[in-house]
Amino acid sequence: MIKESLFAAEEREAKLDRLGDVLRAMERHIDFKALAAEIDRAAPRPSRERGGRPPFPTELMVRALILQNLYGLSDEQMEYQVLDRLSFQRFLGLRHSSQVPDRTTLWTFRERLTAAQAGDALFEAVNRQLARHGYIARGGQIVDASRVPVPRQHVTEEEREQIKAQATPADWKPAERRHRPG
Repeated sequence: MIKESLFAAEEREAKLDRLGDVLRAMERHIDFKALAAEIDRAAPRPSRERGGRPPFPTELMVRALILQNLYGLSDEQMEYQVLDRLSFQRFLGLRHSSQVPDRTTLWTFRERLTAAQAGDALFEAVNRQLARHGYIARGGQIVDASRVPVPRQHVTEEEREQIKAQATPADWKPAERRHRPG
């Protein structure tokens, strides 16, 4: 039987720290507040005159963009991974939040940086800060596991018997003869 604990979440986080969460280590070497301030200067936030949902903080979005780039994730996969991965939630400061940036929010932020030509400068600044501490950012990849239905061949019992007898059913078309045993 699996032991349940009221403190399971805290215990898992402590274990992540003991195992050496790479993202926690990154936090010690990168000044995300300074990066966010630079982004807001180079690519100011759009006006909120028309209302709408308040935007996520720039620092959070900078962190998300760095994660996305490090792991080579699409906007859709980034949204999923933030919802799914404890280490991503901790890195983004969303551990106890019910809201996470969705794919459109990620795309909009990246477009804001692209329009201001600030994207490359962001990653160069991250690399400089890491290099100052003797590190380099080496991108990885999260393999996207998915399920795909297996093509099914519908062979009748009569056809199966003919195949066993080393005969090909007469009503099979040429394409069926090429793709089915017999």
